Order: sequence, then C-alpha cells, then structure tokens
Amino acid sequence: MHKIFAKPLFLGKKVVFLPQCHSTNDELVLLARKFNEPEGTLIYTDDQLKGRGQRGNVWISEPGKNILMSLLLRPKFLSPSNQFNLNLIAGLAVVDTLSDLIEASIRLKWPNDVYINEKKIAGVLIENNLRGNILESAVVGIGFNINQRGFNIPTATSLAIEAQQQFDKEEVMEKMICHLEKWYMKLKTGKTEEILNSYHDLMMWRGELRTFKSSEVEFEGEIIGIDSQGRLSINVEGELKTFGIKEVQFIS
Repeated sequence: MHKIFAKPLFLGKKVVFLPQCHSTNDELVLLARKFNEPEGTLIYTDDQLKGRGQRGNVWISEPGKNILMSLLLRPKFLSPSNQFNLNLIAGLAVVDTLSDLIEASIRLKWPNDVYINEKKIAGVLIENNLRGNILESAVVGIGFNINQRGFNIPTATSLAIEAQQQFDKEEVMEKMICHLEKWYMKLKTGKTEEILNSYHDLMMWRGELRTFKSSEVEFEGEIIGIDSQGRLSINVEGELKTFGIKEVQFIS
C-alpha cells in the first residue's frame, strides 16, 4: 500500500506503489483477477521495464521521472461495442490536466496519444476484460512524461521541457485522476455525445488531408473523425471509409 489520493471521490482510494515492475497494466490485471480488487484501485511505479503502447510498441521512460500508472475500472454499464469511450475519456483527462498546468497547443492523436506542441507527451493503453456481453473490468494504463529531459526520439517531450520547470509527479497524478473521474461519471450518465464532441474538438489533423497505409497500400484522405465504435473515419476521394486500430497507419 502507498498513499491514497484525497481529492477524487472514489478513484485512487487503494494505491499500490511498486518501485519497479515489468508493466503496471500486467500487475493490475493479475491483482484484479486474484483478489477481486475494488474499482479505482491504482498501481504506479518509478521504473517500468516492459511498458507497452498501442500496436505492441514499447514505452520507454527514464526511472523516477514520469507517471507510469494503471487504474482499475468496472464499467459494467458500458456495452462492449462502446468500450472505446474509455480511451476517449482517458485522453481527455490527460488534456485537462495539461491545460491546468500549461498554456500550449494540446491535441489527441487517434487512437489515443496526447501531443503538446506537436510532440508526444502521453499515451494510453486500455485492456478490457469481457464476460459474455458484460464489460467486467478495464485496466486503464497511462504513461505521461513529466520530468524527463532527454529522449531518444525527436518527436517526444515532457511537461518539464514544455513548461521549463519541475513538477511533483503525485500532485499531477492526483489532478489527472480527478479529471478521469469527472469524465468517467459523464460516461456513466450517458453523455457519450459530449465526450465524442470534446474528442473531435481536440483531434489531431481532423479536417486535414494526410497520407495513410492500409494492407500495404498507401493512400491520401481527409480525416473526418471517429465513429461510435472508435474507428477512424477518412474521406477517400469522396468515399467515407472506416478503419480499426490495426487496420491503418499514419504515414505523413
């Protein structure tokens, strides 16, 4: 056990801190399966050895510098066809947190990376556990660059770089949990249109012509948004096409 977060109403009331682990998502999935942990249980670490991102990518973080956390939700009210809303609210919570701390251009890149000043600052990975048609649980993993100053890729950044100051990681985490709780309650009360509209307002490259690859074929299209199942909608020469997460890649 570690400190609990006082400001949220029900998220982050059980907190497990691991100085080092392979993956906070993996740890929380195992913990929830073994002990039937309550909704809102949080695991975070200073050093994640095998952090994962979307499409099986590796999330690399300097030890002790960033937020590496996973939060347990039990969204049984949500149909499996609408599970992508969890990605949306997690991204929106990160955006709200950043907006509280810095004035900058903040955007959400589908399927749910968070960019600030056109560089990636956070990523979301959600792993859902379905039992028949019931969304039994969801583990919301968030990697959020806070105080790291050096990166091995030029497209990554951190809050410290953008704001030119250091931050208290746990204070930022508590702020983010409060925002996630706010959006989760909106989802629970059926405000899916508000959530989708908020995501579209922040969607990176929406309305722009970009280059994509699907089934090894490159094509150009205008990003329209996402549909109710979280698929990317692209206008390709006047035809609206939709793609799942593993079905399309951004080229430029």
